[in-house]
Amino acid sequence: ALTLISNLCISCSHMLGLVRAVSRAVDLIMAHFGSSRDPEEKLRLGDSSRSPTIAGLVLEHLCPSIQNILEDGLRDHKLDPIIGQRPTHSWRVVEVSTRTGNSCISVSCL
Repeated sequence: ALTLISNLCISCSHMLGLVRAVSRAVDLIMAHFGSSRDPEEKLRLGDSSRSPTIAGLVLEHLCPSIQNILEDGLRDHKLDPIIGQRPTHSWRVVEVSTRTGNSCISVSCL
């Protein structure tokens, strides 16, 4: 029972760390946009060609933290009846979860 509780605590701690990374990235992005109250300036701050800082915040902080959440617990391979094992990818999670008319977001769909 103690091992189970210990494993649950590690798992919760791990997930909390993943969520905190997303939260930190969002805080950095909010601070970037919070540097101005002018709507025109906010548009400039959100344009990566005019404000490379936003691209760095999204690509270096937000995207990796979201990818870590998507890949957490994702198996390396899926068994395909025709081609055998095929590698899984976090982008497949996004594809499956955004299909219209399909409510299947289980491991078997990935």
